[in-house]
Amino acid sequence: MKKLIYKDREICRVYFANNFKDRLLGYMFRKKPHYEAILFKPCNSIHTFFMGFNIDVLFLDKNMVVIKKIEGLPKGKIAYEKGAYFVVEAEEGILKEIKVGERIKIM
Repeated sequence: MKKLIYKDREICRVYFANNFKDRLLGYMFRKKPHYEAILFKPCNSIHTFFMGFNIDVLFLDKNMVVIKKIEGLPKGKIAYEKGAYFVVEAEEGILKEIKVGERIKIM
């Protein structure tokens, strides 16, 4: 497990979804998150089908710069961002202070 760092401060712990099963399932079939955040790579689209809670989503370029942010994405939706290379999903509210155009770090 790694840490998501924003402005030299730890925001949350991040799980890397780096195999087929983890990438496929993410937060699906959960009533609440089992990880603070999940990083998908490479990835430029996500869905919230079969999820029991809203999520915040960051779409990042290859330099970990936020190019799109969605707060409170409800279940049953699809989100996409051309040019994204990473996607971070987290429980609603965890990523609230992160701004589009800012860079995050995963350490």
